[in-house]
Amino acid sequence: MLVGSLFLLVAQPPWPALQRLVAPYSATLLLPYRALGGCIALWVTFGTAQALARSYGLDAAAAGLIAASGYVLAALQPGAPGQPVSLLLARLGAGGIFAGLLLAIASVELTRVLVARRWTLRLPGGPPDVVVRSFVALLPAALVLGGVFLVVHVAGLDLITLLARVVAPLVHAADSLGGVLGLVLVDSLLWLVGVHPAALTAAMRPVWESMLVANMEAVAASATPPHIAPLQFFLWFVWQGGSGAGLALGLLLLRCRSAQLRAVGRVGIVPALCNINEPLLFGVPVVLNPRLAVPFILAPLLEAIVAWTTFRLGWVRPPYLETLWTLPAPVGAWLTTGGDPRAVVLQMVTLALAIAVYWPFVRREDRRLAREEQTSGHPSLPPTGPTP
Repeated sequence: MLVGSLFLLVAQPPWPALQRLVAPYSATLLLPYRALGGCIALWVTFGTAQALARSYGLDAAAAGLIAASGYVLAALQPGAPGQPVSLLLARLGAGGIFAGLLLAIASVELTRVLVARRWTLRLPGGPPDVVVRSFVALLPAALVLGGVFLVVHVAGLDLITLLARVVAPLVHAADSLGGVLGLVLVDSLLWLVGVHPAALTAAMRPVWESMLVANMEAVAASATPPHIAPLQFFLWFVWQGGSGAGLALGLLLLRCRSAQLRAVGRVGIVPALCNINEPLLFGVPVVLNPRLAVPFILAPLLEAIVAWTTFRLGWVRPPYLETLWTLPAPVGAWLTTGGDPRAVVLQMVTLALAIAVYWPFVRREDRRLAREEQTSGHPSLPPTGPTP
C-alpha cells in the first residue's frame, strides 16, 4: 500500500506544473499502483490465510496459496464463446476485501478440521517433509477450489459482488458522522479505564482499508474520493499525538508550573509528535483520572466534527494515500491528501481546538499539583514502591 501510494502520488502530483509534466506518462506511472494497492483483495486473502494457518500450526504457505487461488477463481469472468477468459483488476481491488477475508478464513478452518480428523492424503515409506506437506494440502485445495467453482461458475453466485453489497451499509455507517463520533467516543472511554482499544481498531481495519483503496482508485481515475473517514482521517485530524488528542495535552504540559507535569511533558512530547501517547496517558496520569476525563473525551469529538464537516463540504480533499502512522501530524496530513496545503491548515485548526478544550482542565490540575509541591517542598511525583 505504501509503495502503491508513492507511485500514485508521482502519477498525480499536487502541483499543476508537475501534473502537466507527467501527464503523458501518467498511465504508465499508475501501473505499479494498480499492481500493488489496486490488487489489495488478493494480498489480503493470501496474508489472512497465511497468518491464520500459522496460528494453528498448519502449513502457512500452502494455506495462503489455496485461499489466493480460490479468490482468483472467484474473480475470473468467462468471456463470450471463442473469447479468452478475463480477470479485471477492478475485481481485485477494494470491493473484494471482504470476500477475500471470508474465503481465507473458511479455507483455513476447513483445512484445520481435515487435518485434525486426519482426513488427508498420506504417503507410506517416510517421504520428505516437503512432499508430505504437499499431499496434506491436496484435499483441502480440491475442496476449496471445487466449492468456489460450483458456487460461482455453476450456481452463478458472484461472491465478490454479493459480499461487497452486504457490507456496504457497514462501510457507509463507519463513514458517517455518527459512526465516526461513536468510534472516537468508545476509543476514549476504553483508554480512560485503562484498556487499550487495539481490538476495536483491528476489527475496523478491513473497513478502513476498503475506504482508502476506494479513494485511491477514485483519484487514479481523476475522480473525487468517495470516503471521508479511513484510518488516516483519525490519525491526522482527530487522534493527533494518539487517542484523546495527546499532542495538545503534551504541548500544554510544557508550560505548566508543576515540576511533575513539566517532566511528563518533556518526556512525552517527542513520542506524541509521532502519535505515541502512552507516556502522557500513564505519566500525568490521564487513565483513571476523572479530572481530565472531560477534555480527553470532548477534544477528539469536537475535532472529528470539524474535520468531518470540512471534508464533507469539499473544502479539503479527503485522505487517499497510505502513510506511516508515526509521521508528525502536519507531514502526515499533507501526504495523505496528496499534498493539499488546506489539509495542514485543517490539522492546525483541530489542534488549536483541542488545546483550547484541554487548557482550563490542565490549568486546574497544574495549580493543584503546584500547591502540593510547594507545601511538601518537592515535586509530587507518584510513589514507586508498594503502598503500605
